[in-house]
Amino acid sequence: MKLSYRMTQMFGYSIVITLMALFTIFTGYSFISNTIVEEAKLRVQMDLNSAWFALNEEIISIKMTLASAAQYHMFHDALSTGNIDVHVLQECKNIMEQAGLDYCTLITSEMKSVTDSNLSRYDNSVIRKAFAGNASAGILALSCAELKQLNPALAEQAAIPLIKTEHSRSTDKELEDRGMVIGAAVPIFGPGGKIQGVIYGGFLLNRKYEIVDKIRNAVFGNEVYNNKPLGTVTLFLWDVRVATNVIKADAGRAIGTRVSDEVYEKVLVKGEHFGNRAFVVNDWYLSAYDPIRDINGEIIGILYVGLLEEKYLDYRSNLIIQFLGISFFALILVVGLSFYLSGSIRRPVYNLVEATRKLARGELSARVKEGLGSREMKELAHSFNVMAGHLEKDTIELNKTSLALKKTLSEADEKNRAYMEMLGFVTHELKSPLASIVFTIGALRDKILGPLTEQQETTLKSAANSADYLYFTIENYLNLNRIEEGQFKIKVCFGNLCKDVVEPVLNRLSEMALEKKMEICCELPKNIQLECDLGLLGSVFQNLLSNAIKYGKTGGKIFIKFEDKKNSKYYKFSIYNEGKGFDKKDARNLFSKFYHFHKGGVESNTGTGLGLFVTKKIILAHGGKIWAESKPEQWAEFTFTLPKKIINQ
Repeated sequence: MKLSYRMTQMFGYSIVITLMALFTIFTGYSFISNTIVEEAKLRVQMDLNSAWFALNEEIISIKMTLASAAQYHMFHDALSTGNIDVHVLQECKNIMEQAGLDYCTLITSEMKSVTDSNLSRYDNSVIRKAFAGNASAGILALSCAELKQLNPALAEQAAIPLIKTEHSRSTDKELEDRGMVIGAAVPIFGPGGKIQGVIYGGFLLNRKYEIVDKIRNAVFGNEVYNNKPLGTVTLFLWDVRVATNVIKADAGRAIGTRVSDEVYEKVLVKGEHFGNRAFVVNDWYLSAYDPIRDINGEIIGILYVGLLEEKYLDYRSNLIIQFLGISFFALILVVGLSFYLSGSIRRPVYNLVEATRKLARGELSARVKEGLGSREMKELAHSFNVMAGHLEKDTIELNKTSLALKKTLSEADEKNRAYMEMLGFVTHELKSPLASIVFTIGALRDKILGPLTEQQETTLKSAANSADYLYFTIENYLNLNRIEEGQFKIKVCFGNLCKDVVEPVLNRLSEMALEKKMEICCELPKNIQLECDLGLLGSVFQNLLSNAIKYGKTGGKIFIKFEDKKNSKYYKFSIYNEGKGFDKKDARNLFSKFYHFHKGGVESNTGTGLGLFVTKKIILAHGGKIWAESKPEQWAEFTFTLPKKIINQ
């Protein structure tokens, strides 16, 4: 049907309004994202420069204060005569109070503090530069010992427990006990320009909130957004916040939280500026980070300023909502005007919808009548019918393939079930007669049935080792069968670890170790009482110790280690042996089923490949963990933990 001029005009208006609405939304979004946010980033960079200016003012202020004090005759006389009286000490305290310093002291030419009753030796890069004749000042990282030397209270103030922080780099460190200080040292010259000593002073930045608050107020004011500061400033000692006005969820300052891994890599590792959005404790900020370097140019921390990104995102969202409201109103108008245009396409579209519903219900033979509506609708109907035909054909083929796959899976399940039944039956049937064989060999070796020749003893010894190996191989296969069948459970009882578990294993393996001239050193306390499955735990020690002997160095040592931390809920055990060890490739697969590790570049085919797999399952069933470490060609160590109180599952 050919549209009238009126309909064509109305249709054209609808298209224009729709396109203008979309263009307006796109333009507004782009303006906010690309212009306002970029302006905010530029502002953050300028704010970072302002923060540096304020921080450098503090450094210069300390340096000027000490330079002025270096002219005091009292200090000259004290250093030249070595007579330090209470007036000198009081003057140092006065300088500290007036300049807001945490420490101020005189250093003699022997680099000892005359204001310290212990005459402690002071030595750092700032002091050394002063003794070279140049007044120096900068930011330093002092150790806990150096802080205690200045004032024990400073060491307490500096100590900051680390808080787990999302997106930060993983670390085992729990406490930052170093201090970030602004320090300055000025030489005190005597007659003839000879340096008599140095006046050295500064203050600790750890928990010195007035510094970061002063910078924030100067740069951002006190503006907040959604009860969060709009702007934040932070001083990092390496990657740990030591002075900040970033707020945690509990409304406290985020002291002890750490910088994100992305910023860590860019600023601390590469020593570059970072300017972008960054995750800060619990919010995203438009941030700028610069590395803080000490007087020798070494990176010791980070200076950060940031603007809360949430405000700008909300601003962008509100603007887009306004645009959407206007666009929605325009589209409503378009819908009303376009109602008159729907007659020519309504019926074929309805037919198409009905056909798609039938397809969705599984009626793959559904088709639409072609030849109705506009040319485009005719083409759409034809394309739909072609698509439906292909879909019907492909679905039939897929169903055939699915049936074949189900049959294959069913056969595989049946074979696996038969395999597991056979495995359980064979190992169970072998266990009892093998136990009789082991007992009989033991009786022969104990000479219950009469004396033995040396050759007979050697033969029985070999037979006993083989029988023991076969017995524990069967144990591993039985445990594997229980694991595969989902019937693997531990039976917890109370027992002595050494007496009931470890000593029987050592007795069984003593001859094996003796053959390789290996010494087993057991460091387990004799009185360890443990709730566990004694039999399964014996299998753990059997597997780990037999591996240590098998793959350990001839003539080497094996250590059974134990650790019991006071506040830990777990015991920690380690089996350490000298020997070839294993490489990283083996480390990833050691606990896999049927895995044989590589020794000397050649895959080892000894053993069943089940020992470590079953061992891991036993440890996990007890609620513990197990892992392996090695230094190739030197040693290997298997470590596992067991809870002190096990919940039987």
